[in-house]
Amino acid sequence: MKILVNFFGDVSEISVNQMITFITQKIFAAENQKQKVEELIIQIASNGGSSDHGLLAYNFLRQMNVKKTTINIGNVDSAAALIFCAGDVRLAMQTSRFTLHGAMTTIQGQFSGAKLQEIADLNKRITDDYVKVISDTTKQKKTTLKKKIESGYVIDATDSKKIGLVTDLLDKPYLESTSGVNALIINNPQQIQQPKQQTTQT
Repeated sequence: MKILVNFFGDVSEISVNQMITFITQKIFAAENQKQKVEELIIQIASNGGSSDHGLLAYNFLRQMNVKKTTINIGNVDSAAALIFCAGDVRLAMQTSRFTLHGAMTTIQGQFSGAKLQEIADLNKRITDDYVKVISDTTKQKKTTLKKKIESGYVIDATDSKKIGLVTDLLDKPYLESTSGVNALIINNPQQIQQPKQQTTQT
């Protein structure tokens, strides 16, 4: 039995919890049926999102005792790179890309100097954790990576393999058959547009 997650949405509390719940349920169901989970495959095309939930997904996946394969099938940006780095095998389509950058916060309203300092400290902590994950995955020096990531680091598939982010490039389908595969697709929620009311003036 294999588990397939197509992660095509933003990294958020909803999407990460959805993935964790699905994987957990499938693993327990397999154990109850005396089946072995051969592999967990996560195909990713995501603009990123919450670094906190990206780190949650990374830590959850890393502590699982099952072979994990992550695949960049388009773009793996920002927090989505944390999910990608959880793979024991990390693959990328030849036309895919990665975008790595430090933490950013959008704030509105009035804040004290202490609160602003707290936000700055939190952003630094998140960026340091992000750099550590990328460094542990690629074996690149943290100091070198941090400078690139803080400036915004866009890497194509070929260069991502050179630095060790990707273990190999793909030019054909990874799954030869969907037999015995339990799949989940994660997309961004669709916004339903309300029909416009027509008014008649006389």
